[in-house]
Amino acid sequence: LKQRWGGLSAPRLRARNSLAGGMAAVPGQETAVVVKIQGKQGRHSFINGEYEQSQQKYNGRPVWVCRAVQPVYIFHTAKSRWVVSRAVDDNARCYAFAKDSGSPDPTTCTSPIVVCDAEGKWTADPGVTFTKGHASNDKFVQLRMSLEQELAHYGLNDVPSLKTLWKRLDFNGNGIVSLAEVDKLVVEMVSGGSWPTWLNNKPALMRAYKKTTLKDGDGSDWVEKREFHMLLLNIFWFNKLWQVFEAVDGGDRRIDVREFMAGMSQMGLHLTEAEAQKEFQKMDTNHGGQVLFVEFCAYVRQRVNPDINPAFDADIASGEQCSRAIRASHGSRATETHFVTKKSMRCFDDTERKIRAAMQDNAELRKLWRCIDFNGNNIVSLAEIDKFVVEQYPVLNHKPALMRAYKATIQAGNDDDWVQKKEFKSLLGHLFYFNKIFWIFDNADGDKDRRMAYPEFKWCVTLCAPGAKLTEAELQQDFRKVDRNGGGLILFDEFCKYFTQKACPQCLTDLLD
Repeated sequence: LKQRWGGLSAPRLRARNSLAGGMAAVPGQETAVVVKIQGKQGRHSFINGEYEQSQQKYNGRPVWVCRAVQPVYIFHTAKSRWVVSRAVDDNARCYAFAKDSGSPDPTTCTSPIVVCDAEGKWTADPGVTFTKGHASNDKFVQLRMSLEQELAHYGLNDVPSLKTLWKRLDFNGNGIVSLAEVDKLVVEMVSGGSWPTWLNNKPALMRAYKKTTLKDGDGSDWVEKREFHMLLLNIFWFNKLWQVFEAVDGGDRRIDVREFMAGMSQMGLHLTEAEAQKEFQKMDTNHGGQVLFVEFCAYVRQRVNPDINPAFDADIASGEQCSRAIRASHGSRATETHFVTKKSMRCFDDTERKIRAAMQDNAELRKLWRCIDFNGNNIVSLAEIDKFVVEQYPVLNHKPALMRAYKATIQAGNDDDWVQKKEFKSLLGHLFYFNKIFWIFDNADGDKDRRMAYPEFKWCVTLCAPGAKLTEAELQQDFRKVDRNGGGLILFDEFCKYFTQKACPQCLTDLLD
């Protein structure tokens, strides 16, 4: 697990920090000086928090990095100011500054801190303070601090390298990039050996993209040039978390309390059973006994940088609180122009007829392929497929089904990370089939927790495969086979694997023929 952790165990990290200098000695351990910013209200309030001293020095002075996973730094201008900015030596995005009192530690500044108010004017704000915080030995805080070293190692902190990489990413030069373009860049950088293989994980990339656009950015569906550094930081961060999560989840992309306790012990966080239960309950907000990656990410964020806003992770966790948070924050304005039509079996029947017709018409197939392969490289990624479905077949827009269709297609092909032109027909069939299963699964899932108990499983199998004619005993036996950990609940992925073995081959063959 220490290899997955990125090669920075606590002793090695402390040793490297001690070599960098600027650390305060504490009996029995070595910890970094921590600067805490408090009191900023309104615009740029995100600068509040604790900043750990990094390995980097600028103008011969230490640099402090925000514990929150966002690019905010404290550094000295080499003249007379300590600056809080989005990047070291970035004068265009300064959030606050204070006159230097002659000490290398910004907490000794005696003059008021100057901030940018809501009207864009620079004024002294006596309510904002720099104080000394408490150093943390938390493993996840140390993991956060290792990101700066990783970015520097791969040349992603200097402006010329960032500009070159952005030009490669934004190949059409429109100043914004989509998830598909980001995915393409990551795959190319990893396959070319420029980036390590652990950076190419789709769940981590999706989480990084959403955090960049929804939290760090302006809420649009695109990553803009000024958000690029944030995106890179998030890609590294969520892939680091994915490594930790994947190492303890047992291969089913979810963790229970036993896996959580064992994984924390491997990382050096030795918890008693009671302590592990208490920490696990912080993640398991719906008390289902199992935690998904997005919930794990929300838990780590709370550990690294607790936030006073309880709705911060509403869209990051399981999604159960998302609509409530949107209504509370925005009222009906966020959705007043949206009109939703409830899906029915008739919708899927109509879509099936369209897909069947397209599969029998080579001209239509070529037209659809040009639509999905918009950059003309004859391969498409998961993100490109997602975009295609949203635009062409909105009735099939279910992300879990999209992931299952994507995996089934590439496994049936040459098992790489791309869907090739010769696999396109198979992709269309899988997209329809798994979306229809998911729609039935979702309708059976009464509590909408994306988990299925036995009564829901029974209803689903009866509706999806009426010809199977399974007895009650056979259904219970099948449910126990799918429910490998005996928790009484199964996920959509597991149901798909089961149902594919039961009924998919002939059905899918009929659709593709």
